[in-house]
Amino acid sequence: MPENEEYKEVGKSEFRSHCIALCLSKKAVLRLMFATDERDTDNCFKIYAVFSEQGRDMFHIPFFRLREDDLTFRSITDGIPAAHWYEREIMDMFGLVPKYHPDQRRLVFHDSFPANSHPLRKDWTISEKDLNEWGKGVAKKVPHDFLKVEGEGVYEIPVGPIHAGIIEPGHFRFSAVGETILYLEPRMFYTHKGIEKHFEGMSFQEGVRLSERVSGTSTFSHSVAYCMAVERMAGINVTEKAQATRTLLLELERLYNHIGDIGFLCAGTGFTVGNATGSKIKEMLMLLNDRLTKSRYLRGVNTIGGVTMDILLHTTDISLTIDTVAKEYKNLMKLLLGTVSHIERLENAGRLSKETVMKLGVTGIAAKASGIEDDIRRSHPHLIYNKIFDAATFTRQDGDVLARMMARAEEAECSMHMIKTIVEVQYEGDLQVKADDIPPNSHALGYTETPRGSLFYWVKSDGKGRPSRVKLRSPSYCNWPAVPFAAQGNIVPDFPLCNKSFNLSYSGCNM
Repeated sequence: MPENEEYKEVGKSEFRSHCIALCLSKKAVLRLMFATDERDTDNCFKIYAVFSEQGRDMFHIPFFRLREDDLTFRSITDGIPAAHWYEREIMDMFGLVPKYHPDQRRLVFHDSFPANSHPLRKDWTISEKDLNEWGKGVAKKVPHDFLKVEGEGVYEIPVGPIHAGIIEPGHFRFSAVGETILYLEPRMFYTHKGIEKHFEGMSFQEGVRLSERVSGTSTFSHSVAYCMAVERMAGINVTEKAQATRTLLLELERLYNHIGDIGFLCAGTGFTVGNATGSKIKEMLMLLNDRLTKSRYLRGVNTIGGVTMDILLHTTDISLTIDTVAKEYKNLMKLLLGTVSHIERLENAGRLSKETVMKLGVTGIAAKASGIEDDIRRSHPHLIYNKIFDAATFTRQDGDVLARMMARAEEAECSMHMIKTIVEVQYEGDLQVKADDIPPNSHALGYTETPRGSLFYWVKSDGKGRPSRVKLRSPSYCNWPAVPFAAQGNIVPDFPLCNKSFNLSYSGCNM
């Protein structure tokens, strides 16, 4: 078992108080919460919570058992608000009911999905009856009950789920008076893909390709986190050269996303030149990706035990491209910060408080812009980050759209510096080491920092060393619930700016 993972079984009645005590005594942050179906081996379901301790490279993972004679447990959401989506997802996927949860509505499944059908149970199948009912459109529907805001002059604005542009569906229900947003309720999961269930029917090596297809703009981050979890299960020590390669490509992925997002923000203010310039620089980086890996999204590089190609043979191309990008990027930021009309639209828009960030477990840029230094590269060092990631922080205090833009801008500069540092050093070792069979009944965490924030995979093998459970948590999953808090009190025309400043993934929720 990895040294920085501390598992502790507690009684069902003690779980809530134990988790709250971790938050208070260790200043721990809830990173994910999930269930497993272990009825075949332990005659029970288990529910795990993963907390990361602040200031120490340690994950505290309490868990408890649920027998089939009582599939209810005490919700922890009233004490740890960050658990609210996790517990609703557990109820959908496993039929385990969080008592006293403030919102017992479905989360993942929409109206036409059959009631009392829980896909992550090991004995779940799609019956012919289910297929017939779906085909006839007569499956028992559970309509979604949007929360209502009542009062004089309050009206609703439904937006989506189908949007302009090539993006996945998501619905936003605004309650407003005039142009002022009183309340916003987002609804995701329109294209839920069943990815966690798909992992169970694959080999561990096949799972690498699946992890690359969870969220396109974080392809490499997902495959790194998945491979890391499996490698930790098997006790595989990846070579320094493979670690450096992964670190380099993670920073390239961060860089093209951040610069693209900064340019994309200009579309919300009508600043066409800024949008076009950001897109141009992003394209330069994606062309570099393609030259290095034959994939604009950095697919096909990771494998369990290392990497498949020697990216560090192309240090000259990387260095020259980054030099050009740095120059173009500097001019872009000078243009944006010198355009008063653009900056005035960003200031004070979409403000997210530090208190909300802490309660909801917000991660990445959204957390940093509100004064929380949340970065897995620093708090839980991996790959070669402890050698190249300096003490610089990217936090801002205002928590508005401008603060999120500037946090991205500072991270982008840091990424360019790290890339240049990596290509100036020679690294030892083979590209990959032999991946032995995965030990049966083993499990481990894998994680990394994506452009949007922290990403986690928890992977478990069964008694034959095959995948039994793969739980993944993208940064978008824990950041979407914060968007309504940032939108509240703003005018409706500023919501696109607010939304773009988070730039969350729909696909990253649809697991």
